[in-house]
Amino acid sequence: MKSQYPTYDFVCFSDLAFEFQTSDSKEVEVKIKRKLILYNLGTYDQKRVDYIRNFKNDLYQEISKSKESKYFETASKVSDYDEYSDFNFDKMINDYRKKYSKIKPSDLYDMVNYAIYLYNLK
Repeated sequence: MKSQYPTYDFVCFSDLAFEFQTSDSKEVEVKIKRKLILYNLGTYDQKRVDYIRNFKNDLYQEISKSKESKYFETASKVSDYDEYSDFNFDKMINDYRKKYSKIKPSDLYDMVNYAIYLYNLK
Protein backbone atom coordinates (compact mmCIF):
# COMPACT_ATOMS: atom_id res chain seq x y z
CA MET A 1 0.00 0.00 0.00
CA LYS A 2 1.35 3.39 -0.97
CA SER A 3 2.02 5.89 1.79
CA GLN A 4 -0.39 8.80 2.08
CA TYR A 5 2.58 11.14 2.36
CA PRO A 6 4.64 12.15 -0.64
CA THR A 7 8.34 11.43 -0.95
CA TYR A 8 11.12 14.01 -0.81
CA ASP A 9 11.59 13.96 -4.59
CA PHE A 10 7.89 14.19 -5.40
CA VAL A 11 7.41 17.10 -2.98
CA CYS A 12 10.16 18.95 -4.82
CA PHE A 13 8.84 18.01 -8.25
CA SER A 14 5.24 18.95 -7.49
CA ASP A 15 6.28 22.52 -6.68
CA LEU A 16 8.97 22.77 -9.34
CA ALA A 17 6.40 21.70 -11.93
CA PHE A 18 4.90 25.19 -11.73
CA GLU A 19 8.22 27.03 -11.98
CA PHE A 20 8.48 28.49 -15.46
CA GLN A 21 10.82 31.43 -14.92
CA THR A 22 14.07 31.59 -13.02
CA SER A 23 12.65 34.52 -11.07
CA ASP A 24 10.19 32.07 -9.49
CA SER A 25 12.91 29.81 -8.10
CA LYS A 26 13.32 31.40 -4.66
CA GLU A 27 9.57 31.42 -4.05
CA VAL A 28 9.29 27.77 -5.12
CA GLU A 29 12.23 26.78 -2.92
CA VAL A 30 10.53 28.37 0.10
CA LYS A 31 7.41 26.27 -0.62
CA ILE A 32 9.52 23.14 -0.90
CA LYS A 33 11.23 23.83 2.41
CA ARG A 34 7.85 24.25 4.13
CA LYS A 35 6.53 20.99 2.73
CA LEU A 36 9.68 19.08 3.66
CA ILE A 37 9.18 20.24 7.25
CA LEU A 38 5.43 19.52 7.14
CA TYR A 39 5.95 15.93 5.94
CA ASN A 40 9.10 15.44 8.05
CA LEU A 41 11.13 14.44 4.96
CA GLY A 42 14.50 15.79 6.00
CA THR A 43 16.57 18.87 5.42
CA TYR A 44 16.55 20.92 2.26
CA ASP A 45 19.26 19.86 -0.20
CA GLN A 46 19.90 22.41 -2.96
CA LYS A 47 21.81 19.93 -5.14
CA ARG A 48 18.92 17.48 -4.95
CA VAL A 49 16.39 20.19 -5.78
CA ASP A 50 18.51 21.32 -8.75
CA TYR A 51 18.72 17.69 -9.97
CA ILE A 52 14.94 17.38 -9.86
CA ARG A 53 14.58 20.82 -11.47
CA ASN A 54 16.73 19.61 -14.40
CA PHE A 55 14.55 16.52 -14.69
CA LYS A 56 11.41 18.69 -14.67
CA ASN A 57 12.85 21.00 -17.32
CA ASP A 58 13.72 18.03 -19.57
CA LEU A 59 10.23 16.60 -19.16
CA TYR A 60 8.57 19.94 -19.80
CA GLN A 61 10.57 20.54 -22.98
CA GLU A 62 9.77 17.08 -24.32
CA ILE A 63 6.10 16.90 -23.39
CA SER A 64 5.32 20.43 -24.54
CA LYS A 65 6.44 19.44 -28.04
CA SER A 66 3.26 17.39 -28.16
CA LYS A 67 3.04 15.75 -31.58
CA GLU A 68 6.71 16.52 -32.30
CA SER A 69 7.86 14.70 -29.18
CA LYS A 70 9.89 11.55 -29.77
CA TYR A 71 7.51 9.83 -27.34
CA PHE A 72 4.32 10.87 -29.09
CA GLU A 73 2.52 8.02 -30.80
CA THR A 74 -0.05 8.58 -33.45
CA ALA A 75 -2.43 5.92 -32.30
CA SER A 76 -5.80 5.70 -33.94
CA LYS A 77 -7.51 8.65 -32.34
CA VAL A 78 -10.98 8.21 -30.97
CA SER A 79 -11.25 11.89 -30.19
CA ASP A 80 -9.59 15.17 -31.04
CA TYR A 81 -8.39 15.61 -27.47
CA ASP A 82 -4.99 14.59 -26.15
CA GLU A 83 -4.81 11.52 -23.97
CA TYR A 84 -2.21 9.72 -21.87
CA SER A 85 -2.02 7.03 -24.49
CA ASP A 86 -0.68 9.58 -26.98
CA PHE A 87 2.70 9.19 -25.33
CA ASN A 88 4.79 6.04 -25.16
CA PHE A 89 4.84 6.09 -21.38
CA ASP A 90 7.00 2.96 -20.97
CA LYS A 91 9.69 4.32 -23.29
CA MET A 92 9.67 7.64 -21.45
CA ILE A 93 10.09 5.89 -18.11
CA ASN A 94 12.93 3.72 -19.40
CA ASP A 95 14.77 6.62 -21.04
CA TYR A 96 14.42 8.97 -18.09
CA ARG A 97 15.34 6.21 -15.62
CA LYS A 98 18.68 5.88 -17.41
CA LYS A 99 19.30 9.62 -17.48
CA TYR A 100 18.06 10.37 -13.94
CA SER A 101 19.11 7.26 -12.06
CA LYS A 102 19.09 9.02 -8.67
CA ILE A 103 15.29 9.20 -8.74
CA LYS A 104 13.50 6.11 -7.41
CA PRO A 105 11.52 4.29 -10.12
CA SER A 106 8.22 4.74 -8.26
CA ASP A 107 8.82 8.50 -7.98
CA LEU A 108 9.90 8.72 -11.60
CA TYR A 109 6.71 6.97 -12.66
CA ASP A 110 4.57 9.38 -10.61
CA MET A 111 6.46 12.43 -11.86
CA VAL A 112 6.21 11.52 -15.55
CA ASN A 113 2.54 10.72 -15.11
CA TYR A 114 1.91 14.06 -13.41
CA ALA A 115 3.96 15.94 -16.00
CA ILE A 116 2.00 14.49 -18.91
CA TYR A 117 -1.21 15.53 -17.23
CA LEU A 118 0.03 18.99 -16.32
CA TYR A 119 1.93 19.92 -19.49
CA ASN A 120 -0.17 18.24 -22.14
CA LEU A 121 -3.63 17.34 -20.95
CA LYS A 122 -4.60 20.17 -18.67
